[in-house]
Amino acid sequence: MAEKLGKGTERFAMHVKGLEMPAYDPRAAKMCGLAFATANRGGDHMTAYIEGPTFMDIPFLCVEYSKIEDPLVENPAEAKVVKDLEDSLAVFDTMGTCKFMGMALATEDWVDMIANCVGWKFDVSDYRKLGERIYNLARAFNVREGLTRADDTLPKRLLEDPMPEGAAQGQVVAKFDEMLDAYYEFRGWDKKTGKPT
Repeated sequence: MAEKLGKGTERFAMHVKGLEMPAYDPRAAKMCGLAFATANRGGDHMTAYIEGPTFMDIPFLCVEYSKIEDPLVENPAEAKVVKDLEDSLAVFDTMGTCKFMGMALATEDWVDMIANCVGWKFDVSDYRKLGERIYNLARAFNVREGLTRADDTLPKRLLEDPMPEGAAQGQVVAKFDEMLDAYYEFRGWDKKTGKPT
């Protein structure tokens, strides 16, 4: 709509890769911003379900460590949490179950469920590896369709306009490129292009 209206309205279109963003403002929840920007389908909170560790200290599925120390702080090391949650939920999505169940059942329950469904010997490391493969395959598809690092970003307002009120008053997402570099490094993707290597 903003493209059609023009006259500076593009700045108010809050989307990533054409998908509108959820209600969480990345100026106040920095890792949510990274998760929105790197989600293969766009500004989506269900690809990594980063809200659990960010706001509720809830561990999720087969992620070894999923604590976000302070949502207001941009910590590039926490990009691994985003990556691990994306991988874990990529497998979870293939099962077609509600993501809230990821907080109700233990990791071993999910691993056993998959092993019983497919008839393979399957453990937690297999689960993680499968998730990474699924996520990388989706990324490779997007790269083939023309997606680049430039698409893994947030709306300019979040990077430039300070948060007007609340606990994050005056903040922007200032270290986004540093967090994205760390994320690409954890993924093993090329930092310049965003391509899986």
